[in-house]
Amino acid sequence: MDTNLYNIQTINGNNFEVCLSNESHPVFKAHFSNNPILPGFIFLHICESALNITITEIARVKFITFVKPCDILVLNISQKKDKIHAEFICKDKKVCTLNFKGEKVE
Repeated sequence: MDTNLYNIQTINGNNFEVCLSNESHPVFKAHFSNNPILPGFIFLHICESALNITITEIARVKFITFVKPCDILVLNISQKKDKIHAEFICKDKKVCTLNFKGEKVE
């Protein structure tokens, strides 16, 4: 995956700031050229990158609203029983939630 799509910075141990690139990035040009939005699978990739894991099982994903180029996301991570819960916030609104299992990348 082209990591120029986003930049992740740790806010604290379980919270991250994710800055997206502009609409000139190929992912946005492909999805969709006249109305670019972040493809859903990228949320999973961001979680893997932030936590240095490989997702092994997806229990639930909920896309709530669109995310545009140059948006700044806050990723909040918590543990829910045996799964990781991820919540993406943009402009004080929840945009995506995920529940999954993952294994650390060595």
